[in-house]
Amino acid sequence: MADPVIRARAIEVRYQRGGELAVRGVNIDLQAGAGLLITGDRGSGKSSVLRAVLGLAGPGGDTTVLGAPPGDPATLRRIGWGPQSWPFGFGMRAREVVDMVAELGGHGRAEAARAIEEAGVEHPDMRVESLEVEDVRRTSLACALIGEPDLLVLDDPWEFPETTTAIRRAMARGAAVLAASKDPGGLPALLGASMHLVDGAPG
Repeated sequence: MADPVIRARAIEVRYQRGGELAVRGVNIDLQAGAGLLITGDRGSGKSSVLRAVLGLAGPGGDTTVLGAPPGDPATLRRIGWGPQSWPFGFGMRAREVVDMVAELGGHGRAEAARAIEEAGVEHPDMRVESLEVEDVRRTSLACALIGEPDLLVLDDPWEFPETTTAIRRAMARGAAVLAASKDPGGLPALLGASMHLVDGAPG
């Protein structure tokens, strides 16, 4: 069997020196073409696990992502990241946000336009602060889809038809998908596996 896309043993996340652990004891083995959904109530540590995988929150334990430590710059180019909430700088148009992400990943505007269409962004020329929350979520998805990455990491993906189609398409071409949601809906069946967190630990 090929090495897993994500192999994590005892992920720990602590945001303040000496503070309590936000995440502890999380193990992940995610193979190419497979999916994993992390569920739990607000504040349970779902987003922190995703941030640890991306190298945005220092994980304890032993973690490799696509064969490299979390946050490895070359590896990050192979990961599509769809953050939650309102992650974009105000004053930018949705299309400009996706163009910027494409450029940072070494892709052109044609790839950004493809991702915008695949994600179903309805108002790409509107400034992000004026977008309805649905288009914010679609813009986040578009950013994740740029370059057909080997790993999709989606924080609070909304179950638009475009989202489920994109996840199925990614897994069909061999990409792994790691997602987190407090309202899982049909995502557990779509991704094939789930992990529930309670106060930062599997439970």
